[in-house]
Amino acid sequence: MMAVRGSRQLSESDRVWLDQKGEPINIDRAWQKSDRRIALSRREQAMLAAAGMDGPDARWYVLQVDRGYDCVVDKSLADANIERWMAQETIVVRRRGRYGLCRPKARTVPFLPGYIFVKVVSCAPCWHALLGITGVVAVLGGAERPAAILEAKMLKLRADVENDPAAIEAMIREFQVGDEVSVDDGPFASFPGVVDRVDDRGRAVIEVLIFGRAVSVELDLAQISKR
Repeated sequence: MMAVRGSRQLSESDRVWLDQKGEPINIDRAWQKSDRRIALSRREQAMLAAAGMDGPDARWYVLQVDRGYDCVVDKSLADANIERWMAQETIVVRRRGRYGLCRPKARTVPFLPGYIFVKVVSCAPCWHALLGITGVVAVLGGAERPAAILEAKMLKLRADVENDPAAIEAMIREFQVGDEVSVDDGPFASFPGVVDRVDDRGRAVIEVLIFGRAVSVELDLAQISKR
């Protein structure tokens, strides 16, 4: 792009800019379009930053994402400093090569493909920003009334799916000797019980009442809930 000058020195207001085809460019209009793009980008960034703000009203929600976009969305959420959790598991891939079976290779993949958990304050600007991320399809329950997940449920998920040390430590602090609990999983599901002891591995000995008799069973903390 070049400026056209006359025989005299032109002021900035008299200067005319031409494009590659020699046509005059409306600089003010070009700047306005550029400014609008910058303002929109900053607005989106501000809304994402607000969505990631921690506080007493922040809750866990579930984002539904396009197939194959799990890691892409997870990266976008990380860049926006939004607390999130993409459940993962390690699988062993066995491949057949030219000379027979290759050595098994471990690979980490999404445990719940198509879903990512986020901890945010539910509000219209928050969901507008999150739903604007490439790959995000919806929030479970809808942006009007999204379905929140209790912190205790999130701890159990993280402890059960990934054996997350931080989640297990938080659950150990949550359960105390003498707490009344109910069993959520396994052969003793739905039976009531009382915590007898908790170890540092995330397991507890529970006195379960079975047909009126107390039976001691050892369970993962992820398998029980407070009553």
